[in-house]
Amino acid sequence: MRLRDLVARTPRSRAPTIALLVLALLGGTLGCGDQESAGEPPAAADTKLTGEERRSLADYDRRIQVHCLSVGRSLIDPRAAPSAREQKRAFAAADELIALAAAKPAAPLGAGQDTRLFLSDVIENLQGSNCDPRMVSRLAQGLAAIAPPQ
Repeated sequence: MRLRDLVARTPRSRAPTIALLVLALLGGTLGCGDQESAGEPPAAADTKLTGEERRSLADYDRRIQVHCLSVGRSLIDPRAAPSAREQKRAFAAADELIALAAAKPAAPLGAGQDTRLFLSDVIENLQGSNCDPRMVSRLAQGLAAIAPPQ
């Protein structure tokens, strides 16, 4: 049975209801499978951090902070200076933090913060402290290389 025949046999009071139902069904199937109609742009999923990436951010920050505390303590007691291995780990953490912030600069972290702003906050927290100036410089250079939000 064709749609025209169905409408012709339907009492006048139900014709508008059936027409709306048919339009709704057609409209619903036309958009089915279209990722852009899902309400979220295709690239939006790429900007979200995984749970592991969130834990990594916290770990990178912690390793950098521990390094800076050791550097600060070494000003009073040179024996407290970070070892070469500890320095290497801290600078590797800085590089990994920069890489993650560069890969997903707009990834939300909550309360209006994204990974780019997180990196900026790490730098701000280190400025004025007794941290290794090479660490602050490396982080600042990494932040400068990340394109600002548009």
